[in-house]
Amino acid sequence: MLSDWRSVNELERKAGAMRYVRKDRFPANNAIAEVSWKLSQEFMYKVKVTTRTKPGEPLGSRFVNIMSDTPMTPAMIEQATIEKWAEWENYTGEANESMVTWTAVRKTIE
Repeated sequence: MLSDWRSVNELERKAGAMRYVRKDRFPANNAIAEVSWKLSQEFMYKVKVTTRTKPGEPLGSRFVNIMSDTPMTPAMIEQATIEKWAEWENYTGEANESMVTWTAVRKTIE
């Protein structure tokens, strides 16, 4: 239980830290939350995507997770989000207004 608490606590402290990383730079270790979760790949990036369903409709936002075995820059993460957008979910009717890489998570070895 304490390991879960440490993981969630570190994730909350570093939430939103990726917003301040330049798009062409890899994040520093102090911007990546280390967790002991059983992730399918080593890194997980949380991206806040703002979309519009139709012209004139209000903006909506959701978080999308991008998994990777290698570290990625925010530009690489946004490109992966664009490439995978239609594959994962049925979001084809929505227009992406903006994307912001929000949080980075790294799986630790126990």
